[in-house]
Amino acid sequence: MGYTRSKIRGINLSFLLAGTVFAGWALVCAWFGWPRGFRYGSAAAFSLFSAAALFFIAFPAIWARFPGKHPVNHELARYGDIREISKRLDTEMAEHVEANGPFRFTATMLVYDSGHEFQLVPYNQIVCAEIDRPTSDDPAAIRMRPTLGSHPKNAVLTSGEFAI
Repeated sequence: MGYTRSKIRGINLSFLLAGTVFAGWALVCAWFGWPRGFRYGSAAAFSLFSAAALFFIAFPAIWARFPGKHPVNHELARYGDIREISKRLDTEMAEHVEANGPFRFTATMLVYDSGHEFQLVPYNQIVCAEIDRPTSDDPAAIRMRPTLGSHPKNAVLTSGEFAI
């Protein structure tokens, strides 16, 4: 199994796990009548937890029906054919990859993979990049200026976000 396929499965599994946790709490509310402190509290809590469970479980179902809407496939589609970019990324991630925190430096791409977020930028679309080291306790960031074809504004990659 390649890198992109495992990334897609990991995101789907995390959503299904969150949905299962919320469904479990909905069952606890229904079974034990929790919280008992206010009128119809257990019905309200059951409804809220059930709605949250349906919300989280709906995403993998939608992504199974419409694979292009999945966050990983959506990011891959920004740079060309999904299968072609996915195959290239799988090959590059199987080879030597330099990792620095959530950043993965492959042969032709900068990949930001924090576990719950996935972004990539091909090196040929980066005009300039510099490391921004703040004096406070904030994490260091990679400031980059991509070409107009990928993002029209300056982009900042930090260990917690990919902001444009």
